[in-house]
Amino acid sequence: MSTVIMEKPKDMRNFSAEEMADFLNSFDTIMSDCDGVLWHLYTPVSGALDTLKTLQSFGKRVLFVSNNSTIFVEDYVKKFKKMGFEATPDQIVIPSLVILAYLRKIKFEGKALVIGTTSFRKFFENAGIDVITAPTSVPESLDALPDIVKLDPDVKAVIFDFDINLSWAKIFQASLYLARKNVIYLTGALDKNLLVAKDLLLLGIDQFSDILIERSGKKPIECAKPSEQLENYLFENYQISDATRCIFVGDSLLADMKFAKSCGFKSIWVGSGVDTPESCEAQKTVPMADYYLSDLGVLNELIKTSRANRNDQPSGQD
Repeated sequence: MSTVIMEKPKDMRNFSAEEMADFLNSFDTIMSDCDGVLWHLYTPVSGALDTLKTLQSFGKRVLFVSNNSTIFVEDYVKKFKKMGFEATPDQIVIPSLVILAYLRKIKFEGKALVIGTTSFRKFFENAGIDVITAPTSVPESLDALPDIVKLDPDVKAVIFDFDINLSWAKIFQASLYLARKNVIYLTGALDKNLLVAKDLLLLGIDQFSDILIERSGKKPIECAKPSEQLENYLFENYQISDATRCIFVGDSLLADMKFAKSCGFKSIWVGSGVDTPESCEAQKTVPMADYYLSDLGVLNELIKTSRANRNDQPSGQD
């Protein structure tokens, strides 16, 4: 049996001026993750948004594709503006949008048990979905159990995303609903870890979703990276006709780089977030990416240097 040797991503710092020009002319759309790529909580990654401004000035379409649905799209727009980037709502794609699009596509009728942040739940309420919530806390007595196991017969979906107030009661009630044959299971980000600050990894919902899968025997319809539903959403809503003319920037190998590969996009892995060269070396993992940068801000400096050396303009076409 032959052994398949995976090539390491090309370090873009080693590009010649000609290679950089070829790279810039190889794509029309650039999609970027946010947490760990553009910022760490409220601290921007130096130069990252300047890179996207530069690419936008070249006529590249810039989209932001994040697994973080804990805030509204409007909050993303405000956050970008505070960091000096004028983003528009249609540039931002998060799992809540994908979940809603799926519900509308299947002409969903009924109530939905939504587990997530307040903003996540309100998003669906504002969109006209009849939302119910599981109890956040219950008395420490078996007498409280009847209220948890009493189910609403009109619930036809469980929607599960990151919830900082996740509890035993919420997980248990969700499992009871999912045990019903006519209840579908939809999830946002199933990341194992969520990077919110440079040195702060939060526990994601992946492990808790596994509990629901085990108890109900029902696999979720995933709507975040690296899911097929998100891929469909991007191709349909942004009229992507040639995947090879798109490039995806991300810090997570399991979410971002895997998603880029499944879509047929080119990919840039940055070491400013969840996965780093050091962590990959420790785990003996070969990153599945086309290019590597220590952070996205480096690309802007590389572009400036290559343009100074070539003294030309990228055409945006092959």
